[in-house]
Amino acid sequence: MKKEIRKIDIEILTGIHIGAGNDAVQIGGVDSSVIKDPISSLPYIPGSSIKGKIRCLLETEGGYSEKSDTINDYFGPTSEYLKTKKDAKEFEQKPTRLLFRDLGLSDKDKEKFRSGEVTTEFKTEIVIDRSKGTAKDGGLRSIERVPPSVKFIGEVLIRYFDGELENIINVLNQGIELLNNDYLGGSGSRGYGAVKVTLT
Repeated sequence: MKKEIRKIDIEILTGIHIGAGNDAVQIGGVDSSVIKDPISSLPYIPGSSIKGKIRCLLETEGGYSEKSDTINDYFGPTSEYLKTKKDAKEFEQKPTRLLFRDLGLSDKDKEKFRSGEVTTEFKTEIVIDRSKGTAKDGGLRSIERVPPSVKFIGEVLIRYFDGELENIINVLNQGIELLNNDYLGGSGSRGYGAVKVTLT
């Protein structure tokens, strides 16, 4: 099996929220914070977030089913997929082809965050009481987002056998194209998470 590393860049076009999952919300605090590196306190994008989104888009819009051999070979087999193969004598589980590393801020944006030139933004949202047409009691919430123009950089490790590399990259590029016409993270229907993803 051979290996090749490709660089993946993500430019944020509209504020993005990939949540950290708050266990307790402090009074006056943010209801939903973005995930940050525990050492540097800088935001990052987990590799699992982009991998899962690309896989989902390929399955829902790219013409691949959840039980596709291609998708399960490239992104890793699901338990449901493996159940369908348990009686297939010729089936041999193969190594996952695509490994997505976490994406960190570009060096330029790291410096901007550290100097305070760029910070995360806090968007206040309300929940509407449908019967009254007014803000619902307790319906005020604050969402932390990474602002537009920030760039994240990471890597995709491609593991392949002879004759596979071109098709793996084609499928990955198809998924990236779908993502560039969709959104990453939460609240995409409210304008969050438009991104420009580039693979080089």
